[in-house]
Amino acid sequence: MASKESIQALGKAGLEGAAPLGEAGLKGVMASGLLWVEEGEQRLGIVAEVAPIIPVTKTYAYAIPDELAEKVAIGHRVQVSVGRRGRLTPGFVVALDRRIWDSTLRPIDLLIDDRSYLSPELVALARTISRHYCCPLGRTLKAITPAPVRQGRGLKKVRYLRLSDSIDALVAGSKRLTAGRKAVVNRLSGSREAVAFDDLSIQAEVSAAVLRKMIAEGWLTAEVREEIAGKAGLKGAATPAPAEKNAAAAEPDFLLNTPQQEAIDAIRATVAENVFRVLLLYGVSGSGKTEVYIHAMRNVLASGRQAVLMVPEIVLTTQLVNRIAARLPNVAVMHSGLPDAQRSVMWRQIASGQRTVVIGTRSAIFAPCPKLGLIIVDEEQEPSFKNLQAPRFNVRDVAIMRAQELCIPVVLGSATPSLETWYRSDHRSDYRRLVLPGRVRDLPMPTVHVVDMDVEQAEVKRTVLLSRIMETGLRDTLDRGEQALLLINRRGFATRLVCPDCRARITCPNCNVNLVVHTAGAFTICHYCRMRVPIPERCPVVTCGAKLVQYGLGTQRIESVLSELFNSASIRRVDSDTMRKRSDYEQVVADLEARKIDILVGTQMIAKGLDFPFVSFVGVFEADAAAFAGDFRAHERLFQLITQVAGRAGRSDAPGKVVVQTGNPHELPALRHALTHDYETFAAEELRVRERIGWPPFRRIARLVLSHPREQTARESSEETYAAISETMKALALEQADILGPASCTVSRIRGRYRYELIVRTRSANDLTRLLERLDQLRALRPKSASLILDVDPVSMS
Repeated sequence: MASKESIQALGKAGLEGAAPLGEAGLKGVMASGLLWVEEGEQRLGIVAEVAPIIPVTKTYAYAIPDELAEKVAIGHRVQVSVGRRGRLTPGFVVALDRRIWDSTLRPIDLLIDDRSYLSPELVALARTISRHYCCPLGRTLKAITPAPVRQGRGLKKVRYLRLSDSIDALVAGSKRLTAGRKAVVNRLSGSREAVAFDDLSIQAEVSAAVLRKMIAEGWLTAEVREEIAGKAGLKGAATPAPAEKNAAAAEPDFLLNTPQQEAIDAIRATVAENVFRVLLLYGVSGSGKTEVYIHAMRNVLASGRQAVLMVPEIVLTTQLVNRIAARLPNVAVMHSGLPDAQRSVMWRQIASGQRTVVIGTRSAIFAPCPKLGLIIVDEEQEPSFKNLQAPRFNVRDVAIMRAQELCIPVVLGSATPSLETWYRSDHRSDYRRLVLPGRVRDLPMPTVHVVDMDVEQAEVKRTVLLSRIMETGLRDTLDRGEQALLLINRRGFATRLVCPDCRARITCPNCNVNLVVHTAGAFTICHYCRMRVPIPERCPVVTCGAKLVQYGLGTQRIESVLSELFNSASIRRVDSDTMRKRSDYEQVVADLEARKIDILVGTQMIAKGLDFPFVSFVGVFEADAAAFAGDFRAHERLFQLITQVAGRAGRSDAPGKVVVQTGNPHELPALRHALTHDYETFAAEELRVRERIGWPPFRRIARLVLSHPREQTARESSEETYAAISETMKALALEQADILGPASCTVSRIRGRYRYELIVRTRSANDLTRLLERLDQLRALRPKSASLILDVDPVSMS
């Protein structure tokens, strides 16, 4: 390397007529240690492309030291120096290339893992996700690999011993062969397999010291293997009770109907073609989609490949998971609630091919299946498939990306598909729609009744929570010994506290939302920041002091009213206040199945995943609440919720009845079509509206939320970001691209931070990616003052 004096001279004179470096540039050169005065010696070697786990979207090239040349592989975690100051940071190797390089290339400092946990296929998928969702590749790869896997949880290192190649000479040359050494040699001579250190000590009846001395003297050679520690991963939720022996008993007692068989044949044919295709399995609630899944997965397993089934929430699909695990072999269940050791071991068993079926939530879409042949996404429209931390991916879309990379089919199942998926199944050649038009065994759909609560209360001349038809329906259901589900998609007792005199509301001091009354514990709770205070009785306004009044319905209040009306009935409440653990929900499912529960009251947790023959009545309270959520998907969500919960009724011989209570029955087309289970008409009408006003699926969108403790700062930062995006749109000459905002978010303040949003709309996903990449290059997505959250293809606008 050049001397300090020669570098200083170069800084003053410049290089071959170029401008001098100057003092600042000279300091950067001295800090980097990379400048060579003479031409660097060219070398041929392997160069690694590394994605550091830092907030930058680009990758960097590093030389691989000779001692690591045979060890580094794609997917390995390494430690590298980044920036002029050479800050050490972990990163992932995403490519290896043998090429000529010079000595200015920084070397990899350290190989963190002794093995790679990411296949080249998963690395390629991470690149696609990183680009689509505008998230740094390093952070994307970190999200793909669970921390327990990287940490080696559930594993132990075991030393295995075998005789060395020179054992005969050592034995012949030994002056005195002890009985212990002779026993070790005799034990290992009879087998070519290595024996674990502790097992050999017991079998040969020698101490550990004898074995260590034999290793040191060259009598034995040792190798270290990683093994499962104890029974990690072999009990609990990670492995549903294997039921290969009980498979025959678990088979349904009805034959597949013609639409089911046609759907299975279509999936089987697509799998056999080894082509990418998206198959939308559209079937009404109770049409037997699960049977189609099982037969499709069996076909894939028979060909020696693996299958992945994605479910929205494990806790809400207990029945589905148990039924599939009872009929398919080697099932692994993956979700973030598993103990670290189980999660780590499951990952390795899937990667080795020991587990052929993977069922799981969001993270399971990255299961390291070496022979993946089919991906199924059940309830593909569910918002819970959206990851709420960077990368903010949607499982459905990532499943499609992964299937496309592997040239395999992906099945999207739903009774109420997202309008994006429905539209694409009509307009894209790589989509195909498979329809299950009726329930299995030709069971009828439940009848749906809508009650206008304004008219109801005017007729009875008092405020009521249960309409007459709702109360009568519940009594008749209980008299017949059947069960009922009641949905109110708000937890707590009352949704707001209001002063009747001055109209003051009791709101959260950190968030611009009402505090919700919870009678359990006598607290008012903010459902955003979790702050809780004792329920106040009087108006806090100094000049008022009137007694506060509770308004709005919640699950606790409905439960209280039902307990008074039906005091002999067994009533259970299901919401996030009562379902603290997965076992809580599993117990509710077991009790409902055993008919220990007569009426189940809950939030949307009870709207999906339940299939019980004796549930014949379903009630919905304040159905219109979801339609006024300030989201362009509000009507779609309302239709999906009503249809899903209505589908819980009448799934056996007992006819189903649904009562929906609302204050706006004539203003909601979604509700009108839900009454007749007419998804197709609803979808057609809603798509016409979306096309007219420019929302997905006709435009692609990204939502930017800027926040700061000072409202003025948040607003000014959003205005600056708006200006930068507008200029970039013009520079790129994007057609049908615009930006909405800046505007205060629907919930304008959360946890003490004011929030402003911008909505970017483009004609296509490619245009949106081009725009975001350019903005990232210009650093327009990194405001100096406010925090910014970028959400591509958002599912929530609150």
